[in-house]
Amino acid sequence: MIGKKIIPAFDQRIAGYPKGTIPVKTYLSDLRESNEFLNMLLDNMNTAVVIVDENYRIYQFNNAFLNLFDKAADSPVGEAFGDLTGCVHAVQENKACGETSQCSFCMLRQSAIRTLVEDGSIEKRTLERIFYFSGRPEKKYLEFTTRQISFEGRRMSLILIYDITEIQLQKLELQENQKQLKQDLQSAAGIQQSLLPDRSPRIRNLSISWRFEPCEEIGGDIFNLHRIDDNHVGIYMLDVCGHGVPAALISVAVSQFMHSDKGLMGNDCQLMSPETILRNLDEAFPFERFDTYFSIICLTIDITSGLMSYSCAGHPPPVLLRTDGTLELLEKRGPAIGAGFETVPRFGQEDKKLHMGDKVILYTDGLVESRNAEGEAFGVQRFLDALKIDGGKTVDVMVNTLYDKLKVFRRGAKPDDDISLLGLEYVETGEVVC
Repeated sequence: MIGKKIIPAFDQRIAGYPKGTIPVKTYLSDLRESNEFLNMLLDNMNTAVVIVDENYRIYQFNNAFLNLFDKAADSPVGEAFGDLTGCVHAVQENKACGETSQCSFCMLRQSAIRTLVEDGSIEKRTLERIFYFSGRPEKKYLEFTTRQISFEGRRMSLILIYDITEIQLQKLELQENQKQLKQDLQSAAGIQQSLLPDRSPRIRNLSISWRFEPCEEIGGDIFNLHRIDDNHVGIYMLDVCGHGVPAALISVAVSQFMHSDKGLMGNDCQLMSPETILRNLDEAFPFERFDTYFSIICLTIDITSGLMSYSCAGHPPPVLLRTDGTLELLEKRGPAIGAGFETVPRFGQEDKKLHMGDKVILYTDGLVESRNAEGEAFGVQRFLDALKIDGGKTVDVMVNTLYDKLKVFRRGAKPDDDISLLGLEYVETGEVVC
């Protein structure tokens, strides 16, 4: 490229002279100016440039090469590359470049020689090696290219060397930080999993089954159940807006709140209504403080009488599946917690009588909005149809079958939102175990 810019201009200046009559003074002056420009360009570029012969001995280099290898400033031209640059193998084995145990494996040497043999060029390659600077070892990450040139009437290799040490160290630091972050996320995921209910919780007159799949290592969904007293059980499921660490932190905080005296336990371990709990949550988690909002369904069940009370804040409506196959959506609900739509939000509360064999299904929108590879959503209707088909089976079979159908539908596509699914069945069982 340099030749294309300089030589045509030089040709134009001498074009007016008849052949063989170009003044020598003019020719030498223009040639000298061209060489001075090229030398100035080479000495002020950031890329290290070096010319070596077939024995890997250096014949020419620029200032960038001197800046990269400080030993080169005190070494005469004609030395071998490894000796002049302070290659680790030459220094540690106290042998000349070309005589160490590693010279036959040297990528840079092989590329330079191969360029001469094959009369071509070798595109950018990466080299990681220790060089000695002022007697101290330092690891360098270099990229280099080689090409054949004619220098002083001989075929030699032109090597262009790029120092990428700083970039590579930043990359390695980033990779280490990502590795540490992944480990931290896995630890956090383990903590979050510990806040979910036991895989097969045993409570008198209730059979419970659930599935949970976060879209990342940790997510914003969480649910659990809690025995309030001998006759009452509280259950909740929430979905924090967003994913990852921020959403998980909120979900953990809400989980702790639900087990406090303003949550399911109430004052002096007395039953508190679901609607009152949601009002307490709305006061404790304003948008201005946490910069987010979440949906939640909270319900209490009298396991002796089968009376169920629920209150919902922006959450997908639970499904009540009767023993006769009838499906009922529990759609009594108010705004999401922290949404701030009302000064005193009205969540409302509704009571339902459960009969033996009735089932209640709780879920987050990540289930019905889960998509396959073609972008098609699983959808509410497909969800309800699956419940109808398997409604006569045990709640454990129904929950696991539904989750399997969802995975088949996705055909390997990863969920883009957390998926929570919890089912409970009102059945006649033995004594309370948990």
